[in-house]
Amino acid sequence: MTQTPTFLVVATRSSARRLGDRLSSHAQTHVVASVAEARTRVRSTERWLGWWIEGPTQHDELLSLWRARAQTSTPPVLLVGDERPELDPVAFPHRWLPKSAPRAEERYFLGYCLAYEVSGRGLVAAAVENLGREHELTARQMELTAIATLPQGRDDILRGLGVSPNTLKTRVRQLLRALQHDTLDSLGKTVLRSALDLAPAPPIAHGSPQHVLRPPLTGLLPAERLPRDVRPQAAAGEPARQRPPVTLAYVAPP
Repeated sequence: MTQTPTFLVVATRSSARRLGDRLSSHAQTHVVASVAEARTRVRSTERWLGWWIEGPTQHDELLSLWRARAQTSTPPVLLVGDERPELDPVAFPHRWLPKSAPRAEERYFLGYCLAYEVSGRGLVAAAVENLGREHELTARQMELTAIATLPQGRDDILRGLGVSPNTLKTRVRQLLRALQHDTLDSLGKTVLRSALDLAPAPPIAHGSPQHVLRPPLTGLLPAERLPRDVRPQAAAGEPARQRPPVTLAYVAPP
């Protein structure tokens, strides 16, 4: 099995090329035309950066696809279609995005996937996504924001982004200016505090945010925080998922 973080895209021919080109600029991407074809890919790949499934699909096919994945893999899943699927969010954790939603919603989901790959923590990825929505960050900037939360090994990952040192310095400087921070360390501490504010951890990984009073009616709406006096008390944070000792958040396309 490959250890390269990979996107899985299930889409019709009309949109498969657009999605494949867009996602492949961030990571290796497998594009297939059906869930049945995707099942073979799922069995041969261990680490998924995210699943992007577009168009009408059968519920039992989606459940079978989820069960076919490696048990150590819990990729964020986005379903795109005209109608919200009636799926058990426990049996099949997912988000739904209507086709009429703004294109920016795709960017925020992509940023969440990259942040989750970097940090290995759903709460950190959610905090990064909230920050991305608030400041309209790009997916690259959301990835850098997640890297800022790492206590160690950050330089190795930055070197693995596939850009020159000068380009990296420029991107970091632009990010810090946009978020009004002086250093990546201070930015990382801010994101981690925001992640703690989202506790308790949602029991459904990558599904509808559980820290809101009710799930959003359509699309991926910005997260809403509960007042502190009504928020349930629970241990802050969540256990980090098991992952290889060295991981690059970005894999340059061939």
